[in-house]
Amino acid sequence: MTRGAEKKIFYVKNTKSPYFEEVWFILRRDAGRRRGTPPAASTLAEEADRIIRDCEGGFAPHRKRAPIHRLPSPLAFALGAAASSALIGTVALIVGLA
Repeated sequence: MTRGAEKKIFYVKNTKSPYFEEVWFILRRDAGRRRGTPPAASTLAEEADRIIRDCEGGFAPHRKRAPIHRLPSPLAFALGAAASSALIGTVALIVGLA
């Protein structure tokens, strides 16, 4: 449990973004101490818009995966058996010739 901690939160509900429904910004504790006054709401809104715009370029829309085309089970089994038989036959031929 935290006592005596003050957090200033800037909340943006309508982001006009296809990616963000709402955004919560938590201000730094030293926000405004450098200038002596807390930042104005318009300044916070401009900074929030800039951050949202910068983040939108980094996200790609969710794409559906292409369906995986698989071989039917009996065909996959037959191909596996043929490949393993060919490998065993090749090894036996090499060992027999040596």
